[in-house]
Amino acid sequence: MSAPGLYALSFGFYSKRAPKVSILVNNEVAMTVAGGAGQGNNLGTIATVGRHSAGNITGLTINEFVALPARARVSLSFECDQLGEGFFQLRKL
Repeated sequence: MSAPGLYALSFGFYSKRAPKVSILVNNEVAMTVAGGAGQGNNLGTIATVGRHSAGNITGLTINEFVALPARARVSLSFECDQLGEGFFQLRKL
């Protein structure tokens, strides 16, 4: 993002196993969110990923607000032992 300031960051990842997602700003980890039983983080835990009779209907999702510097390069890392799908959104406030 070329303009500094506040941004709304949202993402959701859906897989049969609980993923670990890291948000990087200028190649440095800014936050990491992990889901699954026994994997605690300051954002809570997701223990129901992939455990519904209709299939995979829940996922690891977050809405967060970040203050980015000028010309920030935002990227993410998705770690999971299963394939998944997801979305990532970054919007200037």
